[in-house]
Amino acid sequence: MSSPVRSLPVMQNWDCQSCGDCCRTLEGVITEEEKRRIEGLIPAGDPEFPPGPWFAPKGRGSGKWSLTHRPSGGCVFLTADNRCGIQKRFGAEAKPFACRLFPFLLIPAGDHWRVGMRFSCPSVAANIGRPVAEAKEDLAGFSRLLEKHVGRSADSAQAPAAEGGQQLSWPDVCRVVQVLAEIVEDRGDRLERRLRKCLAVVRIGRQTQWNNLSGHKVTKFVQAVRGAMEAEVPREPADLPPPDRLLGGIPFRALLAIYARKDRDLYGASRLLRRPGRVLAGWRFIRGRGRVPRVNPFLPDVRFDEVERAEGMPSELDETLERYYLVKLSSLQFCGPPNFDMSLWAGLESLIATLPMILWLRRAFRDQPPAQAIERAIQTVDNHFGGNPMLGLPHVRYLVRLLAERGELEKLIAWYSR
Repeated sequence: MSSPVRSLPVMQNWDCQSCGDCCRTLEGVITEEEKRRIEGLIPAGDPEFPPGPWFAPKGRGSGKWSLTHRPSGGCVFLTADNRCGIQKRFGAEAKPFACRLFPFLLIPAGDHWRVGMRFSCPSVAANIGRPVAEAKEDLAGFSRLLEKHVGRSADSAQAPAAEGGQQLSWPDVCRVVQVLAEIVEDRGDRLERRLRKCLAVVRIGRQTQWNNLSGHKVTKFVQAVRGAMEAEVPREPADLPPPDRLLGGIPFRALLAIYARKDRDLYGASRLLRRPGRVLAGWRFIRGRGRVPRVNPFLPDVRFDEVERAEGMPSELDETLERYYLVKLSSLQFCGPPNFDMSLWAGLESLIATLPMILWLRRAFRDQPPAQAIERAIQTVDNHFGGNPMLGLPHVRYLVRLLAERGELEKLIAWYSR
C-alpha cells in the first residue's frame, strides 16, 4: 500500500493557465523508462514534432535524462500556443512524471507524504484556480506513481537533524512545525513580526538539547518558547536598528544577487558565456550603488538608493505572504531533501531569509501594482529556493547563518517592512 497524502495547503488555489513559464525555465528530468516510452509514442519523421534531439543525458551513469530546450528557451515539446505537444497529441498521462506533478511536490515525512507547491508558477503565486484540497485524489495517484516508478516512499528519508547531530523523529519535527505555523497564522501581528518570532524560536531551538524531549513535551516546550517571545520580540519594525552596512548589507545583497535572477533563456545560451556577466552583476549587487543590474526581465530601470527609499509593505499584502510561508512550513519544504538536506533550524533560517529578499524585490518592481509586485517577487525568489544549487553551497549557506547569528536577519526583515 502507498502512504497517505496529508497536509494539503487549505489556503491555496491552483489551475494551469497555460502560460508556458514552467516549460521555459525548469529542467524536466526523466527516467530511462520514460525516455523509451516517449520515443515509442512518436513515429520517426512525425511533422508535428521537432526532429530532435529530444533528450540529453543527466550526468554520467545516472540513468536520468533531461528534456532539451530550444535556443529561445522553450522545451523542445512546447507548441506555439504554450501547450505541451505530448499532452496535446497523447493526453496528460503520456507526459513525463515531473511535468505532470508540477507545481506540486510530494515530500516524504515518515508514514505519509506532505504536499508542497512551487510558487515559481505564476498561477500558484497569484492563487488562481480551484482549491488545492480538491486535488487530493490526483495527488494520491501521483504518490503511487512516485513510489512505483521513481522508487521513493514516504519513509525513504530520515527526519532532519536539529542541531549538532541531534536527531528528531518525524512526529516531533511535525510538532515543532505546527507551533511555527500557528505563529504565522496569528493575525494579531503583521506578517513580518510573526516571522521575527519564528526566528526567535529558531534561536532558542539551536541552543536546546533535544535528546530528552519527545512527544507532547516537544509541543509544550515550543509553545512555552512562543509565549516568552511575545514579550521579547520588538513589536514594531521601527523598534529595531537598521542593519549594519557591512555585517548585514553585504551578505544580504550577495544572496539577493542569486535570488533576483529570472533566466528566461536558461537553456538558450552557453553557461560559460553567461558567467562573466553574472560575476559582474553579482559584484554590482554587493556594492549596492548605482543602477540595479537587469538580471531579471521584470526589473525596471531602478537605482539601489531608490529601492532603499521606497515605502514599506502595505498591510493588505500580508495575506499573500502568509499563504506562501504557511505552504512552505506545513509541507516541510524548507528542510531535508527538498532544501539541500538542511537541518531543521538551518532550513527555517533559509526560509525566513527569503522575506527581506521578497520585500526588496517588491520595492524594485515599482512599475507594477502592489499586489502584482509581491506576487512577482515571490515567484522570482521561489524559482531559486530549494532548487538553485548555489544556495546549497557551504559558503552561501554560511551567509544565511551569519545573518541570523549576528541578529542582522531580523533587522533586515524590519528594515524592508518600514
